[in-house]
Amino acid sequence: MAFISPKTLCHRQGLIPKKSLGQHFLLHPDTARRIVAALELTGRELVVEIGAGLGALTTFLAEQARQVIALEIDRPTAEILRSAVLTGIPNVEVAVQDVLDFDFAAASRSSGEPVTVTGNLPYQITSSLFFKLVEYKTILGRMVFMVQREVGDRLLAVPGGKAYGRLSVLLQYHFHLERLFSLSPGHFYPPPRVDSLVIRLEPAVPPVQVMDEAHLARLVKLAFSTRRKTLKNTLAARAGEMGAASDQVLAALARHGIDSQRRAETLTVEDFVNLSNALSRQADGG
Repeated sequence: MAFISPKTLCHRQGLIPKKSLGQHFLLHPDTARRIVAALELTGRELVVEIGAGLGALTTFLAEQARQVIALEIDRPTAEILRSAVLTGIPNVEVAVQDVLDFDFAAASRSSGEPVTVTGNLPYQITSSLFFKLVEYKTILGRMVFMVQREVGDRLLAVPGGKAYGRLSVLLQYHFHLERLFSLSPGHFYPPPRVDSLVIRLEPAVPPVQVMDEAHLARLVKLAFSTRRKTLKNTLAARAGEMGAASDQVLAALARHGIDSQRRAETLTVEDFVNLSNALSRQADGG
């Protein structure tokens, strides 16, 4: 099916993009093809598209995937997608649903395959969505997203900078992340105020395995809860929240060569994993 410009569709259908939902529709078919190509689809995949909008990606996904579930939280937009874009395309299901309520596990069971995920992510759900994807990582395949540059910089950040934080550590532990390319505001209708990044995530086996993923998540959250404080004043002072004593935290830091006067943003992902494992062993009496 021929690509229909979202700007043209909005004008024809009288649809006004909703700022509250972060609706910025991808304009150019070549860019859409490039994003879909980054998924490296083989024709066997179930693809979940987040924020399908007016189908800029959806039609190209349908050409290359076995099945597409197009999630669109805005009902008027979803109706236009069904009636004006996807007519005669049988392998796309449009679901009026918030992705934060979507059951990825059920979708994977139904298809018998890992779920491929893509979409243009509104800023307001990005952190919550990525934490949800961590929970489902065992049934996910390749993922390609458009995100605001600020979010992409956080996901890809290295230790020592202001962008590096809780999301950086946990995503980099669970996934291999890759910066693909940037998109200026002119690639979208209406244009956002910031540039966007297209990034690819793939489930990865980390070089150092954590013993207790929930413990790691608590430790990282606590460490970054007050960024300007030292590890001594976050992890050690609030050790009870991790089921440990202050002296155990200080001993674990020393054992792994981590100065307790450092801040969380200076620790590598491996540092956090080693620290979590040390404290988990102590909690288990090891």
